[in-house]
Amino acid sequence: MKTPQKAAPANTKQNQPANKQGAGKDPFFSAAHDVEQVQEAPFFEGNKVQRKMTVNEPGDHFERQADQVADKVVQHINQPKTVANAATGSTTTTGPANAATSAVQKKEDKKEDKQEKEQNGADKELQRRPVFESDGDPNEGNTLKRSSQSAAPDVSPQTQQKIECSKGGGEPLPANTREEMEGAMGADLSAVRIHNNSEAAGLSNDLQAQAFTHGNDIYFGAGKYDPQSKSGQHLLAHEVTHTVQQGGNGVKKKGVIQRAETGVAESGKAKAHTGDDKIDQTNKTIKVEKIDIPGFKYDMMPSKTDYSFKKTTRSGKHLATWEKDAATDAGFGKKFDDLKKVELPNGGTSPAGNNTYFMVSKTNVTGGILFGNPDEIRTRSVRPNWRRAGQMHEFEVDHKVELQIGGADNDIGNLWLLSQKINGSSGGTIQANIKSAVDETIKAEKAKDPEKVKGLSVQGIVDNYSITTAKLNKAGSPDSVGDQEKYSLSEIQKGEHLNGMRFLVPGKDDKILKELVDTNTVHLFLNERRSKAIKMPKKGPFKLQNSKKYTANIDSVTYDPQTDIMQQGGAGSITVTMFKTSKTADKITESFTLNPIPGVYGGYVSRQDILDKLRPQVKALSPVQLSEAGFSDDGELEAKGKVHTTIPLIDNADIDIIINSSGLSIRKVFDGGEIKLPPPFKITDTSLGITLGDSGLTVDGNMNFEIKKLGKGEVHAKAGTSGAFALGGSFDFDSKTFNPARITVDYVKPGDGGSGGGLSATGEIGIGPNKIKGIKSAHINIAYANNEFTATGTAEPDIKGVKSAEIHVSYANETLVIGGSFVLDENMPGIQSGSGSVEVTRGPDEIYHVKASGKAIPKIPKINTELSISYDDGALTIEGKASYAADRVSGEVMVGATNRAIAADGTPSGPAGDKFTAYGSGKLTLKVTDWLQASASVRVTPAGEIEVVGRLDLPSAVDVFPKKSINKELFKVPTIQIPIFAIPLGPKSIGIVATIDGGLDFDAAVGPGQLKDVFGQIEFNPSHPENTRISGGAKFVIPAHAGLKLKAALGIGLSIGPASVTGGIQIVGGLGLEGEASAAADLAWSPTTGFEFNALGEIEVHPKFTFDVNAFIKAELDLLVTDISKEWTKNLASFSYGPDLQVKVSLPIHYKDGEPFDVKTDDIKVTYPEISISDIAGGIADKVKEEML
Repeated sequence: MKTPQKAAPANTKQNQPANKQGAGKDPFFSAAHDVEQVQEAPFFEGNKVQRKMTVNEPGDHFERQADQVADKVVQHINQPKTVANAATGSTTTTGPANAATSAVQKKEDKKEDKQEKEQNGADKELQRRPVFESDGDPNEGNTLKRSSQSAAPDVSPQTQQKIECSKGGGEPLPANTREEMEGAMGADLSAVRIHNNSEAAGLSNDLQAQAFTHGNDIYFGAGKYDPQSKSGQHLLAHEVTHTVQQGGNGVKKKGVIQRAETGVAESGKAKAHTGDDKIDQTNKTIKVEKIDIPGFKYDMMPSKTDYSFKKTTRSGKHLATWEKDAATDAGFGKKFDDLKKVELPNGGTSPAGNNTYFMVSKTNVTGGILFGNPDEIRTRSVRPNWRRAGQMHEFEVDHKVELQIGGADNDIGNLWLLSQKINGSSGGTIQANIKSAVDETIKAEKAKDPEKVKGLSVQGIVDNYSITTAKLNKAGSPDSVGDQEKYSLSEIQKGEHLNGMRFLVPGKDDKILKELVDTNTVHLFLNERRSKAIKMPKKGPFKLQNSKKYTANIDSVTYDPQTDIMQQGGAGSITVTMFKTSKTADKITESFTLNPIPGVYGGYVSRQDILDKLRPQVKALSPVQLSEAGFSDDGELEAKGKVHTTIPLIDNADIDIIINSSGLSIRKVFDGGEIKLPPPFKITDTSLGITLGDSGLTVDGNMNFEIKKLGKGEVHAKAGTSGAFALGGSFDFDSKTFNPARITVDYVKPGDGGSGGGLSATGEIGIGPNKIKGIKSAHINIAYANNEFTATGTAEPDIKGVKSAEIHVSYANETLVIGGSFVLDENMPGIQSGSGSVEVTRGPDEIYHVKASGKAIPKIPKINTELSISYDDGALTIEGKASYAADRVSGEVMVGATNRAIAADGTPSGPAGDKFTAYGSGKLTLKVTDWLQASASVRVTPAGEIEVVGRLDLPSAVDVFPKKSINKELFKVPTIQIPIFAIPLGPKSIGIVATIDGGLDFDAAVGPGQLKDVFGQIEFNPSHPENTRISGGAKFVIPAHAGLKLKAALGIGLSIGPASVTGGIQIVGGLGLEGEASAAADLAWSPTTGFEFNALGEIEVHPKFTFDVNAFIKAELDLLVTDISKEWTKNLASFSYGPDLQVKVSLPIHYKDGEPFDVKTDDIKVTYPEISISDIAGGIADKVKEEML
C-alpha cells in the first residue's frame, strides 16, 4: 500500500542529489511530475529504534523496474560513441572499448564547468526530476534488495551488524563507469559505494544473492563484480538502480536491501502467452491452468501466478560450477582455525606437526576420515557426504528451480546441495506434471477446434514452447526440506558443514592415529572425500578377496614408503580390474597412482586420476565420460557421468549413467529434441526410454513421428533384441488415399546385425480406383535406408483425352512424386496430336491432385502452331494463340479444346465432364469486294472448325456512284392577253390589257451515292467456303438538289393607238429543294452469287411558292397639243401562293458483283406539281389591282 504523499512547506527542498548531467540529459525513466515531500519525524526524537532488516521478495516491482533500467543502461554503454573534434570539426566513432578513454579525455574539459556549477550552486540549487518515482512505501523498513531468485531468507543479527558497520566503506564507482551510467540514467551516482571483497562475498552468501544493495552501498558475491562484461554491467546497473530507488522521490528508505534475481535462465525467460486461444503456434506459446510442484520447490519459485518459462537445456556443467564457487573461502578458514584451536593441543597443531589434519564424524568416529591440509579439506568437502550432525549421507548438487521449469543451469544462485533421496524424485515429478498440464490444454483446445491442434504433441510443446501457467500449485512431498537434508552455498563457503565433524586428537584418538602409521598394513584411501581406508597386508599379493564385488577388483598394490612417513608419507600404485563379470560393460584393467598422505602408511587415489584414465565402454551404447568417480570404502567403483553414444539416433541425448556396487545403471526417457531422426522424419511425441541394468539394455516406450504431407509412424522396442538398441514399428501413409498404406520401420545400431544399421523402412502401398482423380490405380514400393528415401512403381492413368501414359513413382525434396509421360487421344476434336508429363502432388488441402502439362498440335485448317496442355483435378485444357490466313480471311485466333463446359463468353468454366469440345475466338479481316473490306469476330466450332459468325465491322462510308445532274424544262405557257381596266387620261380613258407568259423549269443533281452505317452478318467456315453467306443492310445515302424555277411575266399593254402605257409586275418565284435521299438497302454476298444489293432512293417535299412583287405603270397620251402623262408605282410585299405542292425525286439502285455500278438519268423519276401559271398570275394581278386602285 502506498503511503500518502504530504505536501512540503514552501521552503522545503527535496532531498535529492543534484543532476550533474544537466538539463540536456534525458533519463531513461522520468517522473510525470515532481512532488515535494517532507521527511517524516521519527516517533522518538531521542534514541532511534533500529528496525530488523528484511529482504525483498524476488520478482517484485522494484526488481522488474531495475531489470528494465539495466537493459537500457547496458544498451547505452555498448553503443558506438560519436566524439566531436573541436579543432578539426570532425567526428570519431568510438566503441565500448575506447569509450572509457573518451570519458577520461573529457574529464579535464569538464573540470572548469564543474567548478562553475558549484559556484553557481551556492546561489541556486539545480532542481531535477528523479530517474523514476518508486511505488514502494517509504516506511517499509529495513528491507534489503538482493539479486536472487530464492525465497527471502531471514537476516541474522550478525549479518545485519556487519552490513551496518561496513556502510560507507568500499570504493566509489570507477570514473568512466560512473560517467557512462550517469549519462544513461540521468542520476548522480557520486554517493554509490562498491563492496567487492571477501566480507561482501560472505554477506552475499548469507543472503543467498549474487549481489545486494542497502542504501548507497552495493555488495557483490565472489566474482560477480565485472563492469567490463555485459553480464557484469547488467548486474551493476541493476544494483545501481536500487540505490536510486532507495534515495529517489525525496524519501530515503533506509535499510532496504535489494538483491538481483538469479536462478532463472536467460533462455528460460520465456515469452508470456497472450491472446484468447490457449495455444499460439506462430509464437510457440501455450497457456495452462496449473502445474503442481512439490512444496519445497514451490517456495523457491520467482512467481506463483502467470509464470512463464521455457525448458532449459542441461549442459552438465553445474557440478563444476558448484565445486568452484563452493571452494571459495568466505569464512571456512576462520571456522577451521577456530575448531582446531579448540580441539587440538598447542593452539591447533596437527598430530604430526606437518599441517595435515584428520577429521571424523562426531557421532561415528569409525565412519571415515577426511584428511589433508586446510585448503585440501576445504576443496574436498565442498560436497560433504555427511549430515550436519555427522551421519553418513549423500548429497547432490541440485537446481533450486528445476531446468524443466526454466531454471538456470550453471547459475550458482540456483544451486544447492540436496539429499540424494529427495533429489532423485522431484525433477521427474515436475516433468510429469508439466506434461499433464499441457496434455489437458491440448485436449480442451481440440474439443473446441480439432484443426487448431492438428500435428501438436505433448513432448513437442514441452521441448519447444514457452509455457505460461496461470498458477503454480503447491502439491506433492516433501512439503519442506529440513536442515539435515540440505546445504546452502554460503554454509559450505563458511564451513558450517564442519559442525558435525571433529579432529583426531593425539592422546584421545591414539589408537586410530597409530593404526594409520602401522607399517604392516598399507592403508588405501580410494577417494579424497571422507572415507574409510582399505587395509591391505604389507606382504603380497595385494588382492581384495571378495567375490561379491564385481565392478572393481584390486589386483595388485605397489607401495614405496618414504623415510619419514609422518612428514612425507609414501607413494605407489594400484592395479584395478573393473566390470570383470559385467554383462553390460567391457572389462577394464587400469593402474592408478597412490598419492602420499603425511602421517599415513599408505596413500589415496585421486578423483582426477580416475577421471583421466577410466573410459568405460557400455556394450549397447558405447563410450562413457565420467564427471565424478571414486572408489567406495569397500573398493567398489562409484561414478556418475554421461553416455556419449555412437548410436546416431540418440547421440544428441543427455544420458546419465550411474556406476555403483550394483553395476552400471541407466534410466533415460528421451525428449523429442534428443532424438535425431533424419529428414524427412519429424518426431511428434515420444516416451521412448532405455534402462541399463545387470541384465543388459532394455528399451521401452514408443516414439511417434511423421513425414509432412505423407503420413505418420510409430516405433517401439523390437521384440527379441534384449541387450541391443533396436526398434521396430510401422509407417502409415494416408489411408484415405493409399490401400495398402502401411510399411514396416526398423532401427538397428550401425554395425549390429551385419548391416549398415540405422533407420530403415520397406513395404508396398497402393492407390485404388476413385482415390485420386486422374489415377485409376498405382502400385508403389517404398524403401528407406542410409538416409535416402526411394520409391518405385507404376500407375495407370484415368484422364479423359489421354490415350496412354507411363507413370513412375519417386521421392525427392521431402515429397512423394508420382509422375511420368502421356500421349493424347487423336480423336479429340480440333487436336491432331499431343504429349506431355503428368505428376501427382499433395495440395494444401492435404488431398492428392493430378497435374499434367505438355504440347499439342491442332487439327484446324490453316493453323499449325503448338498449343499448351494443362490438366488439373480432372479438367484437361489445351489452348494457344495462332495466326490464321485463308482465302479472303486473315488474323489471330485463340484456339483450344477441353472437357469443361464452355461459358457464354467462349471460355472454359465449371467442372470437368466426359465430352471434349473445341473452343476459341479471335478477330479476322474479311475482303468482301475489291472496294469493301471488313473485320469480324470469329469462333471455333465444337467440332474444331473456324467459323465467322457475327456483325461485320465495316468502313463508315463507301462511295457507290458519282454525282449526276438533270436540267429539264417542264412546260412553257403561251402568251395570253387579258383585259384589265381603263385608265382615265384627260377626257379619255385608255383600255389596258394584260399579257401573261412564263414557264416552269426543273433542275436536279443526285450523288455521289454512298453506303452509310453499313452492317452485316457473316457466316463463314474455311472448311466449307461454298456455304459462306454475308447478309445485312445499310443506309444508301444520296446527297441531292432539286429546283423548280417559275418564270412569270405580267405585261401591260395599250389597247388603242395614241396612248402609250408601259409597266409591269416583276414576279420572281422559286421552289428550292436540298436534301438527302436515303433508303434501306438490302445486302447479300456469297461465293456463288457475289456481292449484290438493291435499294430505292427518293426525296420529297411539300412547298409553297413565295413571291416578291414590285409593280409599276406609266401611261402617256400624245394629243399633239399637249402630252398627258401619268405614272403609278407600288411596292408589293411578299406573297405565299399556291396550293400544297409535291416535288419528289426517286431513283432505283441496284448493284451486282462483277457488273459496273452506274446510275442512268433515265432511271431517275421526278414528280412535280401541276401548276397554272395563269391562275397564279391572275391571282397576283388581282392583288396588284387591289393595291393600285
